[in-house]
Amino acid sequence: MRRNTESIYQQKVNHIIDYISANLYNPLKLDILARQIHVSQRQLLRIMNSYLDESIYTYIARQRVERSILYMQAKDINLSKIAEMVGYNNPQSFSKAFKKHFGISPRAYMNTFQDRLKGYVKNSDNLINTLECEICEEKEDLELIYIRIIGKYGEDKPYETAWNKLVCFLKNNQAISNETRYIGLSYDNPNVTQSEYCRFYACASVNKKITPTGEFGSIKLQKGKFAVYILKGNYSGLQELYNNISINFDHTLRHGITFEEYISYSDINKEKQITKVYIPIK
Repeated sequence: MRRNTESIYQQKVNHIIDYISANLYNPLKLDILARQIHVSQRQLLRIMNSYLDESIYTYIARQRVERSILYMQAKDINLSKIAEMVGYNNPQSFSKAFKKHFGISPRAYMNTFQDRLKGYVKNSDNLINTLECEICEEKEDLELIYIRIIGKYGEDKPYETAWNKLVCFLKNNQAISNETRYIGLSYDNPNVTQSEYCRFYACASVNKKITPTGEFGSIKLQKGKFAVYILKGNYSGLQELYNNISINFDHTLRHGITFEEYISYSDINKEKQITKVYIPIK
């Protein structure tokens, strides 16, 4: 495949993956998706099948039921509403799809899921006994340029390569300043999603218009209220922090994207690193 053609295809893949993620509540039919990137349905299947390790039908179905687990952790949303939020006409259709993927009903899954989280926290080598958070308000939307990694979270080489590519792209576009914020978007919960399918977006904020090319994409973080938790030390502690937050969360979630902001980084002493985790709340 020629380099220019590959770059165009990567942009189309980015668009489709981001469109699916933002529109799981809608009917995601092939003709609708194909129109998004101005190709035929046959071309769409060929492009996406070459990028995904599963068919686009399986990918969408998996995204729907895995996203539902996030919503089910919000105690104030009933099953009918959750079914609607992930694109099913009724709770029966949703429950059938959920059981097909996970092997048990949504209610049974959530019971075992919470028990698993408590077990992870209890058996942690570095148990966080207390969770402290501050409430903050992001006053403006945040425009981000990203590069996507698919695979096990936190693997050194893919992450180092991705961040280096991102910084290089921003420098070439003269888009790095003292106001640049470095952001991580972990779209999948590794307690739910198989590690080889986990999506991580290495991002940086930009304050001018940049047209992404090739493997780079753009996304907007919506302004709003967030519960902010702080991790001091190695990034390997992030999953433990997320597990603790999940079983001790006492705020009401709102629709939005959870994100990480990397405040300080040290290649020499990782214990000096500071990461903030922002969770959207009402």
